[in-house]
This record gives sequence, C-alpha cells and structure tokens, in this order.
Amino acid sequence: MNRLRRLSITARITIGSLIVAALFGLVAVFIIRVGVSSILHNATVTLLSNDVAAPVESLPSKPTGPFDLPGGGQELAIVAEDGTILASTMPQGLEDRIGRLIDQGREPREVQVGDDHYLVLSRSVTTSDGVMHVVAARNDETTALILDRLTAALLAGAGVLILAFGAASWLLARAALRPVSRMREQADRIAGSTPQEAALLTVGPAQDELSELATTLNDLILRLRASAERERQMVSDASHELRTPLAVLRGQLELAELDAGDPNALLTDIRASHATAIRLAALANNLLELSRIEAGPSSGRIDWRTLVDELTDAIDRARLLVSSEDEAAGISVDFEYDPRQRPDPEARIALSPTDFGRILDNLLANAIIAIRSCGEDRPEATVVAALSLADGTDGSESVVLTVRDSGPGMPEEFIPVALDRFTRADGSRTGQSGGGLGLAIVGALADAAGGRVRLANAEPNGLTVTVILPLRRD
Repeated sequence: MNRLRRLSITARITIGSLIVAALFGLVAVFIIRVGVSSILHNATVTLLSNDVAAPVESLPSKPTGPFDLPGGGQELAIVAEDGTILASTMPQGLEDRIGRLIDQGREPREVQVGDDHYLVLSRSVTTSDGVMHVVAARNDETTALILDRLTAALLAGAGVLILAFGAASWLLARAALRPVSRMREQADRIAGSTPQEAALLTVGPAQDELSELATTLNDLILRLRASAERERQMVSDASHELRTPLAVLRGQLELAELDAGDPNALLTDIRASHATAIRLAALANNLLELSRIEAGPSSGRIDWRTLVDELTDAIDRARLLVSSEDEAAGISVDFEYDPRQRPDPEARIALSPTDFGRILDNLLANAIIAIRSCGEDRPEATVVAALSLADGTDGSESVVLTVRDSGPGMPEEFIPVALDRFTRADGSRTGQSGGGLGLAIVGALADAAGGRVRLANAEPNGLTVTVILPLRRD
C-alpha cells in the first residue's frame, strides 16, 4: 500500500482501472463460458433424445431385429431384458458398463471411460419379448474442445481489451490532470514571485471541479496576501507607534535620574513615566486583541437577553469611569432599549459576551474622552447607548447598537478612515486616544460577526456610531 501511494495519480488511476477491467473481463469470460457450456449441453441432450427416438419407436414392432443402428458418432446399444446386448455401436468401455448405464434412470449422465467423457441417455421400451432398453451416448470431447478454444479466445480478447482500456485510462488521466499540472506550475511561479508580480491561478471556462479548486485556491491566496499585508502593516505601524512612547519613557527616566536630589521633581517624573508605561501596555494589549480578532471568526454566540445585560454592565463601567475622573465629572451616561422588542429566542449574534462588552467599552470610552476634551465649555454632556432591532430587506433581523454623544464630532474627511488602525484626527476626539486602535477593534469585531459600523456627525454637535450585527439561527 505504501508503494502504491508513492506512485503518481495517473499511475494509480491506470492500475486501478486495469484491476477493475480485469475483474470485469474475468467475470464476463466466466459467464460466457457457463452460458455456452449450458447451450452445448442442452444441444447434446437434444441430440441424444433424437438418437434414441427412432429405436424406441421401432422396437415394439421388431423386438428381435433386425436393428438398423446409425453411425457417425452416434453411439447406440439395444439391450434385452436379461442384459444381453442385441446390437451396439458403442465402444467396449461403455458396453462393459451397460448394466449400470441402464440403471442410472431417464436423466442424462456423464460417464468417463479412460480419458474420454460421454453423455449417456437410457430409455426403456415394453415389447412382446419383455422390457428392452435403448442406450445412447455422445462423446463430450468436441464440446470440451469448443469450450477450451472459446475460453482461450475470450481470454485473449479480454486481455487485449484490458490493455486497451488501461492505455485509454492512462491517456484520459493524463489529459484530466494536465490542468492540475498547469495549476501547480502557476502556483510555483506565484510562490517564487514578489508581491508586486504575484498573480492568481487561471480559472477555466468550464464549471467543473478544477475551476472550483482554482477559485478556492485564489480565495486562499487573496486571504493569505491580505493577512500578510495586515501583518506587515501592523508591524510597521506598531514599530512606529511604539517608538514615540518608548522615546518619551526613556527621556522621562533620564529626567528622573537627573532629578534624583529633588523629591517633588522625581515624583513628577515617576508619575509621568508610569502614565507612559500604562499607555504602552494599553497599546500592546490592543495590538494583541486586534491580532486575535483578525486571526479568525468568533466562536461565541450571544442571545438578546445577554446583550441587554452586557449593555447595562457596560453603562455601569462607564459611569464608574466618569465618577473616578475629575475631568469627566458632570457627564451623563445612560442607555435605551425597548423591552417590548424581542427577537426569535433561537437567534444569536456571532460574538462572545466579552467581545460585545469590548465594543461597548471602546465606544463609550471614546465618547467620554471626546466630551472631556471640550473642557469647561462643553454643553449638555451626555452619552447614550441604545439597543434595538431592525429588519433587513431580505427578511432577516439585526441588532442595532447606537452610541451618541455631545462631543465635538469628527472632521468629515476623517470619518471614512476612522476605523483604520493607528489613525488619528487632528480634532479633539483623538487627542488623548490610546494609539488609534479603539475604533479599529470595534470595526474588526463587527466584521467578525458579519456586521458593519457606521459613523456620522450629529446636529448640532456630537457623533453617532451605529453598529449593525446580524442575528443568526445556527
């Protein structure tokens, strides 16, 4: 079996075809031989019946003879009631067994005499001289010879057909696998090419398995390229984003070393270094979280009741954040949802409760930071998270999460790229952001659940972020 696996697919297909063809050929030869043998046997029995028919008809009128026995291979014997052979054209070996041949009954029997095989038929006739017997025999040598020659011819023909079938299978397998070979050559060229030169596999015009394979491989190539590009971009962006806080932390530590004799200045430097370290840790955690999200689809499922629970928990966390910061004092954080709205109990969104809570935490934190950046001049400082249901055009349902705030909003030209990693607007919404990854994480989680995120400035001020997550029943 291991040796067979080392062979090419063409060779394995050809060998398998030869084995199947050989089995079918042998079965066909056997069936034909059995059929012809049955036909010849029936023909011999018919001839034997004809051989005994004439003597059986003439014996009642001429029990004492004369007996006109035919020749030409027709072996006949007329036997009296006492076993005396009155007339015979049979060979001596059969005449010696004439008593047993008579006792064998009315059915034809095969008898071997030396190397010869005979088919024997016996009939009894009641005459005025008693019960007489007519025994006829035919040599099976001709039948056996015919069968042997026919079998040899059939085997020879089957062998030729099997070889022809094997050659045809080899040619067809080569022709069928030729597109696979071309596909492999293309894949080798793609693997050895640069990202700028890389192309895709050619998809043939036929809607067959090879076209489906090429389409699937092209999708895989595109996903791998996108993944590699995301990884390259993340490494580049991360190195750029980490360089600045690391340089700041290094400078702050150098200042702390210089201010070693001034306790107040040293404490200020240590606190600044601590804040920078916290920012670095948050940035690293966000990068790891974003990599986890983009690595594959979420395996979590969350129902409507759990969504509402996560909403209230996130509001409590946001209120705790507001109450713990002096700069955020006076900001009202609230939530809205209609308790009468309930989807199918079996419906779920493709996120874990933790991931849905992370979406809420990032959006609420961004809204609070934006309002806090307005300073003392901020108007009604409110952040509202609303949860509702919406029907799609195809009859499907979706969960709609809306987070509205009274902050300064975003520059219109920045909104199309707000979900990209490490993007920051010049406005006040991102002046104190944690590296520009919060909205990127929100967008990645929504994509993982098959949803989307929309951002729009509100009137007269503020920003509205809408997250649409489809409900599934799988």
